[in-house]
Amino acid sequence: MRYSAHEAAARFIETYFPHCEGAVWAGSAAHGEATEDSDVDLVIFDEAQETPFRRTYRDFGWVIEAFVLNRESYRYFFDVAIDSAVPSLLRMCAFGIPLCGQSEIRSILEEARQDFTAGPPAWGTYELTRARYELSELAADLSGARDRQEGWFVAAELAQRLAVFKLRVNRCWIGEGKWLIRELTEYDPAAGRGLVAALEAYYLQHNCVELLTLTDAWLAPYGGRLDEGYFEGNE
Repeated sequence: MRYSAHEAAARFIETYFPHCEGAVWAGSAAHGEATEDSDVDLVIFDEAQETPFRRTYRDFGWVIEAFVLNRESYRYFFDVAIDSAVPSLLRMCAFGIPLCGQSEIRSILEEARQDFTAGPPAWGTYELTRARYELSELAADLSGARDRQEGWFVAAELAQRLAVFKLRVNRCWIGEGKWLIRELTEYDPAAGRGLVAALEAYYLQHNCVELLTLTDAWLAPYGGRLDEGYFEGNE
């Protein structure tokens, strides 16, 4: 039997973690955007668990992803999210729906909201320089791709790194998979459309001009391509 997402989340907590301090229901299902392929995402704070873990379950008609933390471990994962600029756990805690233990975990959820609002740290000179070099290398690889198959993979990597570049130089969160284009489009809808159009031009017409032009346009305010003089190591 397939329960509603909300009932599945509540029953899961009652069945598997009945003594937890608190639980948050997050993800697309929690926000009324579930599809047939959606799962139920839960962040659970349980002091009975000695170590944090993530486990996938199938019950109540749903795939259920449980992220289990305690008060000793949650801050580490928040800091990892900030350092990586991938705020998956922060977002779940900041905007999820508490299922139980609201008073016990209120301060943690508020901490997540504050961290999410503050955004990721700004890139320094090293991160910016390295990104310019890597994008320049990928652009050159795309221009010189020996066949379409090689080009497809180079184009995919270039597009992802361009999205990351655009977001990080503007001190925005990034994401993985679908979240990367979502973040880019939310920050700059025109940039999101432009990147998708450039990818389509390559994949459908084998035309790399749009993607290379976009690369140069996005790099231009930061010094353009970096093909020579890049250095890593100890001088």
